[in-house]
Amino acid sequence: MSKNCKKIFFPIVFLFVFFLITAPVFAEDAIGGTVTGGQQGITIPNPLGSNSIIAIINNIINYLIYISIPLLAFFILLGGFQILSARGNPANVTKGGKTIAYALGGFAIILISKGVALVLLEILGA
Repeated sequence: MSKNCKKIFFPIVFLFVFFLITAPVFAEDAIGGTVTGGQQGITIPNPLGSNSIIAIINNIINYLIYISIPLLAFFILLGGFQILSARGNPANVTKGGKTIAYALGGFAIILISKGVALVLLEILGA
């Protein structure tokens, strides 16, 4: 395709797809009729699954722990590989040791944050 065809073709396709997807959307009430206006109530479920900020923070920390365990294993292996592939170069050995130390330090921070969240939950009685 030439440049001029591309400049015309892609916007037309985009607009066609956009209006094709969004055109058949109509609002309906709980009974099945079309909403014409008025005071209709809409209930949106809570996607977080919690109502308190402490519980939300606890859920976020749990998620971070689940993510951090495989990352910890990866960075320990990476640091070990850096040490093994150093071939006697002290700078690379130090780099691998720092990689392992930083990975363990980051995991310790995440575990400590979980402990702080549990203490806060216990103090506040939530």
